Amino acid sequence: VEMCPVGGPEFNIRHRFGVVGTDSSAYQQFLGLDLPANIRLGFAFPINDRLSVGIGRTKMRKFVDGEVKYLLLRQTENNFMPVSVVLYGNCGVRGERFPRVPANTYYGDSITPFKYKLEHRFAYHSQIIVARKFNDKLSLQLAGSYVYKNLVNPGEENGTTSIIFSGMYATGMSSSLIFEYAYRFNNRPEGNAYPLAIGWEFGTAGHVFQLFLCSTNEIPEQDVYTINSNNYFKGDFAIGFNIKRIIWKKNKS
Repeated sequence: VEMCPVGGPEFNIRHRFGVVGTDSSAYQQFLGLDLPANIRLGFAFPINDRLSVGIGRTKMRKFVDGEVKYLLLRQTENNFMPVSVVLYGNCGVRGERFPRVPANTYYGDSITPFKYKLEHRFAYHSQIIVARKFNDKLSLQLAGSYVYKNLVNPGEENGTTSIIFSGMYATGMSSSLIFEYAYRFNNRPEGNAYPLAIGWEFGTAGHVFQLFLCSTNEIPEQDVYTINSNNYFKGDFAIGFNIKRIIWKKNKS
């Protein structure tokens, strides 16, 4: 789990290349690098050692979001508190133009004529994250997730509930294998293609890098956990990488 920044403010870059398969598209599109990519630039700032706030913008849908994290409980070395618990909230607004809708289009009640409104641009995400470091190598976390979109496609529910299982296994002093899998309880995708990512994390002084294969090139959680993913087990994937730059605070003399 990404706790509240303690060294200082953080600058984050998240990048997802285009989705390809294990067929000829893999080399024809150079593992997706030739396809349109998605990117998010974000900044997080610690208020104290438990609370942080952040803001970011994602290329796709020109999505601007603000987030807040609060470390409710912190795991202790003597296991008096066996887990860490983090509360997370995010609100985002879609900045791109809405697509045109055909004439004689109605809301879900089939009576009210459809018309775009400002509130249709907003989407929300909240999580409660329970994490445990079992030893120097293995850390796991389980999160309950709820996404609410003010505007959804016909037949979908506005709210989507998911459970997310993720973890990391240290392979060296500053490197780890990482993974994340999300399961939806409603708005379930056809064929049960749920978000999945597997990768490698390594760090240097002031930087953390993540390289991975993932089943979607969506980045905001409002879209990752609601828009249908590609089927990872059938060979459809996207290459992604994240970079986190920690801006260390100067110690007062």
